[in-house]
Amino acid sequence: MDTLVLKDIREVWDEIRPGLEQVRQKTEAPWRAEDVYASCVVGAAFLYAGEPGFVICQPDQNKLTGQGELLVWVAFSVDRDSVERFQPAVDALARENGFSKLTMWSNRPGWQKHHGWKQVAAVYERTL
Repeated sequence: MDTLVLKDIREVWDEIRPGLEQVRQKTEAPWRAEDVYASCVVGAAFLYAGEPGFVICQPDQNKLTGQGELLVWVAFSVDRDSVERFQPAVDALARENGFSKLTMWSNRPGWQKHHGWKQVAAVYERTL
């Protein structure tokens, strides 16, 4: 299992910002890289780095069940097999922090082919 290491975003900002921008462009995410930075600095989100990529996670709570969940907010890597390599480390991270479920939002249907991830809803928007 590849490892993920908790990092202070202020110390690695210049290295991860381009990856954040790539994810933002590819997914048309509504957040800015600076939003991620600020969330990590104030402790609302956490940066875990691996080689060659990173994951930004946020503790979350299901509004209906009250169950704690770990939101995988941003994941970036240049390796094609990074999900398979780092999924066990993300799972362990969630379990170690008392979470029994991982969640994420993505407009990319490819996540369904990765073991354990299933689409449970779709969000549709209509601009007025």
